[in-house]
Amino acid sequence: FALSFTCGSITFMGSFAILRGPIPHMMGMLAPDRLPFTVVYLSSMMATLYFTFTAHGVKGYVTVLIASGMQLCALLWYLMTFLPGGAQGMKVLMSAMMTMIRPVVVGCSKCCGNIMMRMVG
Repeated sequence: FALSFTCGSITFMGSFAILRGPIPHMMGMLAPDRLPFTVVYLSSMMATLYFTFTAHGVKGYVTVLIASGMQLCALLWYLMTFLPGGAQGMKVLMSAMMTMIRPVVVGCSKCCGNIMMRMVG
C-alpha cells in the first residue's frame, strides 16, 4: 500500500508540474511561505519509503501508517494552498467524507467493544 501511495503521490505532484510548467511549479514549492509544506511532504515520502523497505512486523506497520498519514496531510495542505478555492473545497470534501465514514467508525467501535467485553468477562 505505502509504495503505491507514494508513487501515486509523486504522480500527483508531477501532474501539477505538467499543468503549471516544471520550473514555475518548483519555484512555487520553494517559495518561503510554501517551504514548510515542501519539507514535510518530501520528508514524509522518504520516511514512508524508508520504513516500507526496512521496518518489519507490527512496529514497521505502525511506522509506515504514521508516515503515510503525514504524507496524506501534506497533500491535503498542498490542495488547500495551491488550488484556488482549496480551503472551501477541502471543507466540503471533509464534511462529505466524515458523513460517509462516521457509521463505519461507530460500527467498528461497537464491534471492538463487544469483543473486549467477551474477552474480559
